[in-house]
Amino acid sequence: MKKRLLSLCVIADKAARQRIQEHYEISELEKCTEAELYALAGSFEALIVPYTADMLVSERVIDKAPNLEIIASSYGGTRQNIADIYAIRKGISVLHTGASRERPMAEYTLGLVLSSLLRISNYYHDMCAGEWPRFKYPRTRILKDRKVAVIGYGRIGKAIVNLFKNFTEDISVVSKHLSQEDAKADGVRTVQLDTAFAESEVIILAGGNTPANYHLVGARQFALMQENALFVNIARGQMVDEAAMALAAAERPIFLALDVFETEPLPENSPLRNRENVLVTPHRANNSIEFEERWKCLAEDLTLLAQSKIPDSVLTEERAKTMSES
Repeated sequence: MKKRLLSLCVIADKAARQRIQEHYEISELEKCTEAELYALAGSFEALIVPYTADMLVSERVIDKAPNLEIIASSYGGTRQNIADIYAIRKGISVLHTGASRERPMAEYTLGLVLSSLLRISNYYHDMCAGEWPRFKYPRTRILKDRKVAVIGYGRIGKAIVNLFKNFTEDISVVSKHLSQEDAKADGVRTVQLDTAFAESEVIILAGGNTPANYHLVGARQFALMQENALFVNIARGQMVDEAAMALAAAERPIFLALDVFETEPLPENSPLRNRENVLVTPHRANNSIEFEERWKCLAEDLTLLAQSKIPDSVLTEERAKTMSES
């Protein structure tokens, strides 16, 4: 007998929907509030949850659904609108589609790095302003053989490391969860945060945004950066002391490439705007069409669960605690 699955959004991929339907009796809603879900959840064994700005699968919803076995996020994260840890403690499988973000996020990061090192964004803006900036800037740099540090070694951090290995073998990782043995097996070395900033030419923040990581990076780290070193943030703005970062960019010959900010949208009068040594983009690192592979990831993982197998995307409490909000 098929399990009853309620999708709180339209399943956009027809092939994925068909595969899910082989194992689940699907009901779909175009949208749903927490109050509406509270009234409905008791009839289902599985939920598919889209991105929402507010809590959707709350503790009270979970308590109202004694048959609930699976909560699947279609967006990537779970923290923002699912009481994930509460659900895990009640024996519910909570899964996410983070695998669909790995390569898009890694390639976007590479784009930020190359654009910054080669000054492509500077040339573009000068050309649009009517300039011919051929000799405006000093010699640029390529990524090959640069010393790179990645802060955070989850799915996205690992994907960045694997992609950047095509350009350099000198990659270090800042992670509380990576053992020396695993680091050696992955061909990286582990370093402390301050060491990463002091020794690396490219520093990439890719870790999860948790209360413990608030303002993880601040004035001390920016003061340690080498001249012309590049700091990249594709994680979350709250992990960086933005005022200290802006001041460092104004006072020191360092570079920044930022896709996320403490306040979003980035205020019009932000000192991070219109600086030659700062590249800013509007939180769009996951905007590639390949992100829609999430539906295939979801169909695969729901199929495995229906076959009493545990997919890699099912969260443990420890993993859930290290993840950012969506």
